[in-house]
Amino acid sequence: MRQAALALCILLFNAVHSQVDTAWVQYYGGMELHDGVYANFKAFRSNAPTVRIEALSDDQGLAVRDIRRAVSKLYYQPDSGERKMIRKENLWGFCQNNAIYIAAGNGFYRIGLMGSLGHMVYELSYNDWDPYMYPYGGVTRTAVMHQMLDMETGEFLPFTAAGMDHALGHDPILQEEFRSLPKKQRNKDEALFRFLRLYNQRNPLSFPK
Repeated sequence: MRQAALALCILLFNAVHSQVDTAWVQYYGGMELHDGVYANFKAFRSNAPTVRIEALSDDQGLAVRDIRRAVSKLYYQPDSGERKMIRKENLWGFCQNNAIYIAAGNGFYRIGLMGSLGHMVYELSYNDWDPYMYPYGGVTRTAVMHQMLDMETGEFLPFTAAGMDHALGHDPILQEEFRSLPKKQRNKDEALFRFLRLYNQRNPLSFPK
């Protein structure tokens, strides 16, 4: 009987401490997010950088103060052995001064609107090649792109009617309201931003303490 009671106490103790360890708080502007680099989406959502900024150094061995300027030449010192290079193409993103930057297009770009549906703008260069207009080679052009980040799944979605409809699958009531709009209106930025805000109001973003 005593063993059963002891086992129950241990289970309750572990459950309580597990809840404490995973306590999440609602996101607000200026919320403290730990500076460092993320190898994946999970590290970002856990507010636990894969490598904290304190452990980062540049190619000269100097401490990194601004990840944005040193992202192409980052190193860290593991517990044992020589310091290792962090290749920027292997990074999901990073945090600097409570702002989140994600690998997209030509580099790393900031999430402009934080929420359960994040929104960001990035630049993407491409080669415009037309043998009739450019017989001696293509022309490099740069397009400005918009995308959303689903904070529940980590999925990147186009900022279009189709992307918004997919994202609103987490909120069937809003999805039904969105689908009731005329098709032409659903594709307008005004409607997309309105439902982005509505979704984030109804589904607040949270991070662990």
